[in-house]
Amino acid sequence: MSTIKWPVSRVRQEFVDYFKKQEHTFVPGNHVCPHNDPTLLFINAGMNQFKALFLGTADPNTEFGRMRRAVNSQMCIRAGGKHNDLEDVGRDTYHHTFFEMLGSWSFGDYFKKEAIQWAWDLLTEVYKLPKDQLYVTYFEGSEQNGLAPDLEAKELWGQFLPESQIIPGNIKDNFWEMGDTGPCGSCSEVHFDRIGNRNAAHLVNKDDPMVVEIWNLVFMQYERRVDGSLTVLPQKHIDTGMGLERLTSILQGAKSNYDTDAWIPIFEAIQTVTGYPKSYVEIHDDPDSDAVVAYRVVADHIRCLTTAVGDGVMPDSVGRGFVLRRIIRRAVRYGVQFLGAKPGFFTQLVDSVCTSLGPFFPHLEDPRNVQRIKAVLFDEEQSFAKTWEVGLKQFNRIVGESRDRDCKVICATEAFLLHDRYGFPVDLTCLLAEKEGMTVDMEGFNSLMKASQVSAGRVAAAKTFIDAYQIEELKTRAIPQTDDAAKYAWTDSTGDVLAIFDKKNSRFISLLEPGNSLGDDEVGIILNTTNFYSESGGQVYDTGRLVAANDCVFEVRKVYNVAGYVVHVGNLSKDSVSPMPSSAVVQLQVDYERRLPIAANHTSTHQLNWVLREVLEKKPDNFTEVQQKGSLVTDEMLRFDFSYNSKLSNEDLVRVETLLNEKIQAGLPVYRKEVPLEAASKINGLRCMFGEKYPDPVSVISIGAPIDEMLKNPEKEEWRDYAVEFCGGTHLTNLSQAEKAVIISEEALMKGVRRVVVATRAEADKVIAIGAELKRQFDELVRKEATAANVKALSVLAKKVGDSSAQLALKNTLRDGIDAAIKQMNASLKSRAAEVKEKASEAGKALGASYDAAAAPFLVLHITEFGAEREALQAFADSFSSTVSGPVGVFLIGSDDEKALAIVSMPAAFVEKKMSAVTWAKASIGKGGGKPNAAQSGLPPKDVTAATAKATAEAEKMKASL
Repeated sequence: MSTIKWPVSRVRQEFVDYFKKQEHTFVPGNHVCPHNDPTLLFINAGMNQFKALFLGTADPNTEFGRMRRAVNSQMCIRAGGKHNDLEDVGRDTYHHTFFEMLGSWSFGDYFKKEAIQWAWDLLTEVYKLPKDQLYVTYFEGSEQNGLAPDLEAKELWGQFLPESQIIPGNIKDNFWEMGDTGPCGSCSEVHFDRIGNRNAAHLVNKDDPMVVEIWNLVFMQYERRVDGSLTVLPQKHIDTGMGLERLTSILQGAKSNYDTDAWIPIFEAIQTVTGYPKSYVEIHDDPDSDAVVAYRVVADHIRCLTTAVGDGVMPDSVGRGFVLRRIIRRAVRYGVQFLGAKPGFFTQLVDSVCTSLGPFFPHLEDPRNVQRIKAVLFDEEQSFAKTWEVGLKQFNRIVGESRDRDCKVICATEAFLLHDRYGFPVDLTCLLAEKEGMTVDMEGFNSLMKASQVSAGRVAAAKTFIDAYQIEELKTRAIPQTDDAAKYAWTDSTGDVLAIFDKKNSRFISLLEPGNSLGDDEVGIILNTTNFYSESGGQVYDTGRLVAANDCVFEVRKVYNVAGYVVHVGNLSKDSVSPMPSSAVVQLQVDYERRLPIAANHTSTHQLNWVLREVLEKKPDNFTEVQQKGSLVTDEMLRFDFSYNSKLSNEDLVRVETLLNEKIQAGLPVYRKEVPLEAASKINGLRCMFGEKYPDPVSVISIGAPIDEMLKNPEKEEWRDYAVEFCGGTHLTNLSQAEKAVIISEEALMKGVRRVVVATRAEADKVIAIGAELKRQFDELVRKEATAANVKALSVLAKKVGDSSAQLALKNTLRDGIDAAIKQMNASLKSRAAEVKEKASEAGKALGASYDAAAAPFLVLHITEFGAEREALQAFADSFSSTVSGPVGVFLIGSDDEKALAIVSMPAAFVEKKMSAVTWAKASIGKGGGKPNAAQSGLPPKDVTAATAKATAEAEKMKASL
C-alpha cells in the first residue's frame, strides 16, 4: 500500500494544510462522546465542538471565542438519533457508523464566495479531480418554511461549472440541520461520478453507489428552536464537511470506500482472525455475498467501537452505551454467522484499527488505553455469546408458539421479555423475525418500555414522602428547612415539631392521635432541628424515637430529606396514650446502637475503595481502572460497586480482605472537615463520584491523615496512601471500631462493573462462625472412608456451602476442597469396584467350572461378599454362565446392611421354551424390569430370605417343566 499516490494519511493532511494556508487554525478533533451536550448521543459532525461560536455564546475574551477560521479532521459516529446509518452499514459501499469528517469553518468571517472558491480550488487543483465528473447542488427554497432559493450559490458555482452540472435540491437534501434543534442553514453539496464520460445529473442524491456526495458546504445562518421555528443567527457562518473515506476511495480509483488503504489492513486482520478462506479483495465484487457484507460490518464496527471505547464510552443498557452494545452484537453476529469466526475474535481486531488511526489520533496509541479497549470489548463479546445462545432458544420457542397459533406477529410481551430478561436487543429480534416471515409489535413493546421506566420512577418517588405541592405548602406556612448539623454529634437532642403529615390522606394535621388508623410508614414529622441522619449517599437512615410530654412516643422507622425538609417517618408507639401535637417539643433519641454498625460499614466502605485500587490497579498482568460506581451502607453490611473488567480471583479476594483488615487493626483515626470545594478538590488522591454534585463547602472524610495537613500541601504524593473522599455520612472516630471485615460475595453487576458485599463487627463474627462450622463439617467428612454415602454427604455440603453467607474466600476454598474430595472418593470407589468386580468374576468362574448343569438347571444364590454392587454381581453371573457346562438359569441376590439387588438371567435355550427372567423376578420379588433373557430388581435387605425362598420355589416349577 506504500506505493499509493493518495494514501488516506496524505489525503487528510493535504486538506488540513490547504486551509491552514487560508489562515485557518488547526483545532484537534473532539472526542466522539459529547460530554457536555445532552442533545447528542455521539459527535456526528465536525461542527459540534463549535456550537458556542455559531450561537454567539462563546466568551469573546478567550482564545476560542476569538477564533474566526478553523480546520480539522473529526472522528464521527452516526448510529443513533437523527443520523442513524446502522442498518445500512455493510449493505452498501458508502455508509459507515464511524468515519472521519474533514471540515473547515468560518465564524462570522467569510461566507459563500470564499467557501465555494476554495472548495473548487482544493478539489480540482490540489486533488486534481476531473471537472466533468463533479456535480453540485443548491437549495431550491421552501415556500412552506418561508425560505427563498439560494440563487447566490447557484451563481457562484456557475463560474466553474455548466448549468447541467448545477442541480437544485429540496429542503431534505439541501437544508442542513445537525439535529432537532441547533444551528442550520441551506447547503451546497459536491457529488462525484465515479464512472465519468456521461451526464450523471439525474443520479445525484439517488443512492447510486457510483455517484456519491463527497463534500457539503453549509451556509449557516439560522437556528432551529425547540418549537420548530427558525431564527436568524447574529452572524453568518460556514461549516463544511467532507467524508475522508469517500474522498480517499475516489483519489485511489477504488470502486467503494472499502477498497482503500484505510480498510484493507483491517480486512486482512479479519481474515487472519476468523480463518475465512477468501480475502475481502477476492470476493468484494459479489454484491449478494453474505461474507462481503460481514467483512464490511465487522471492519466498520471495530473502527467505531475502538474509537468510542477509547474515548471512554462504555457499553450499557441505556443511552449511547446501548448503541455501542447494539453495534458490538451486530458485528459479532455477522462475524460468527457468515465468516465462521470463533468466540473472542472481535477483540483481536483492535490493534489493526489503532495502527491505522493512531498516528493522527494519539490516544489510540496509548498502550494502557488500547489494553482497556480490548478488555471492555472482550467482556462484552463473551457476554453476548451467552446472551445469543439463551436468547435464541427463547426466540425459537416464541416463533414456534406463534406459528402454532397461526400468528405472524411476535407479541410485545415476548419481545420485551427477550429484551429485559435475556438482554436481546429488540432490533435483533426484529431482524430475526423478518427472516422467519414475521414482525414484532413495536408499538406495544415501546409502551412496555415506557411503563417499566415509570415503575422505576415510582420507586424513587416513594423515598420523597412529600411532593412538590406539600413542599410549596410548607414554604407558604413559612416553615423553615430542617437544621440537621447535629447528626454528626452522636448525642440526643431537643427539637420543635413544625408539621405532621398524614400521607395516607395527603394532608398536614395538627394532632396525631394514639391508636390512629395510619400505618407505620404513613406519618411524617418535620422538626426545626434533628440529629437523625436521612437516607443519602448510599447510607440508610437512622431510626429511633421522638419523645414528647406525657410519654407520647413517636417511633421513627425511616428518615428522608426532601428539598431540605427532614421527614421523620413512622407512627406513635402502641404504648402511647397521649397525642402528638404539631407544636410539641420532643427529645430526639437516635438508636445509636444501630448507627454504630452503619458507621463502621460506611467508614469501611471508604477504606475498601482505597484497598481495591491499591490491590487491583497495581496488578502487573493487566490494565485495571477502579472507580466507584455506587454503594449501599446498612447496619448489616456494606455493598460496593466499582468498575473492573474481570471477576476477582480468590487470591484477589484474600489480598483485598487482608489489606482491609490490616488498616482496621492499625487503628487509623478518622477526620471530618467542611472545606471549600475548590480547595478540597486539589487534594492528591481524593476520590469522589463522577457526575455527583457536591455542596460548597463540602464535607471531606480522611482515614489516617489530618485534613488540615493535606490542605497545607494538597499536591503531596503521600496523600495517595490514604482514603480521602467527599462524604456527608456518619462515620467512626477510629477505623479500629470496625473491628474486622469479611467479604461475603463478589459478582458482576453489569459489564465492566463488579459488586462486593462486606460485613464488619458482629455481622462479620456471624459470617466467620458460619464458615468455621462448614469447615469443621468438611474436615470431618474428608477423614472418612470413601463410600457412596460419604460422596453424597460431600455433595450436600457443597450446596450448603454455596447457599451460605460464609466468608467468600473460604467458600471458594471449601468448594474446591469438596470437589477434590469427591473426585478422590469416586476414584477410590471406582478402583475398589474394579477389584470387587474382578473377585466376583473369578468366584463365578470357579463355581461354573464345578457346577452340574444337568442336575441343577436353575441356580438361586444369595451372597454378601460383593454387597449389592450391580457390576460385581453381573460379572459373577456372566462369568458363571460362560463357564458352566450347560444352560443354567441364574437368580443371584447380593446384599449389604443398607440395600440388596437381584440379578436374573435366563439362557437362550430356556427362553425358547417360553421362560422369562422378568417373570421369575416378579414372581419372587414382586417387581423387576428387563428382557426375557435378563432382568434385575432392587429389594430391601429384610426381604432377601423370603425372595430367595420364592425364587427357589419358582426354579423347581420351571425345572419340572423342562
